[in-house]
Amino acid sequence: MQISRRHFTRSALLATASSTLLATDLLSQTQSLVHTVQNGDTLGHIALKYGVSISALRKANNIPGDLIRTGQRLKIPGSNEETSSPTANTATATISSVHTVVRGDTLGSIALSHGISIGELKRANNLSSDIIRIGQNLNIPISRNSSEDLLNRVRAETARIRVRADNWKRIVVHHSAIKYGNATVYDRAHRKRGMQNGLAYHFVIGNGIDSGDGEIEVGPRWKKQLLGGHVKNYGINLTAIGICLVGNFQVTHPTKRQLNAFIQLMDWLRGEVAPEAKQFAGHRDLKGEQTICPGKNFPLAAMHARYDEKNLNIVGNL
Repeated sequence: MQISRRHFTRSALLATASSTLLATDLLSQTQSLVHTVQNGDTLGHIALKYGVSISALRKANNIPGDLIRTGQRLKIPGSNEETSSPTANTATATISSVHTVVRGDTLGSIALSHGISIGELKRANNLSSDIIRIGQNLNIPISRNSSEDLLNRVRAETARIRVRADNWKRIVVHHSAIKYGNATVYDRAHRKRGMQNGLAYHFVIGNGIDSGDGEIEVGPRWKKQLLGGHVKNYGINLTAIGICLVGNFQVTHPTKRQLNAFIQLMDWLRGEVAPEAKQFAGHRDLKGEQTICPGKNFPLAAMHARYDEKNLNIVGNL
């Protein structure tokens, strides 16, 4: 059968077009999303936005530390999953709780307080934008890491002591204000500062540098059921459990595992160990402390919404 030149040329063009479309489709499946750094961005903020770890973000972009610059283009590892259709995983998502939006809430603060990414929160609620309204009920999906029990060591060490449950009336959260350190390092530093009982906090939650990411270390004050040394007010130290998350949250955000650990520890302390510790505060909430602790990037408002009894401001009574 004879083939005309016109027919041959048309067939060749169609074949070329099909090959180009196939190559483009394959390329789009393998390419990672790129984020252009904006003023105020941090690695922690970007990692949280796309639901990836800070270490994965560093590795994908060959970044040895935390320094990034405005205008820098960062590859988002494994981003194809994050950029899929908003409803793709809704049918199979497991819902752990429902959050009712209160004044001051944002998708970011809600995601942070529950240890999930903004993308996960949007998918679970079929949200196409960041707009939420007061009184709106949001489904909170179980985070990929939230089901992990981070309290094994704490339970084991607490089982060896007699907890003075009636003594503890409140829990105060801090950040270390530096990204390095752990319970041992801080204990040594506090003893050098003249603290006879060592580590000022009862618990320290690591960030993955000098202790595990989300690892809860039990301090000597908890083991001996001693007063804290974490605030200036002696009366508050007598009855306040101190929890410190390692990191400078004026600069970076707590990791997802740190927040998961903090929530698990808070729920366990108030639910099983020290049920009278009904008052919750960030260090800066306390009168006379004159501090920014636990930093602007710690989701303190969201934690107050979760832990303030009847959602009332009880800090004034401290």
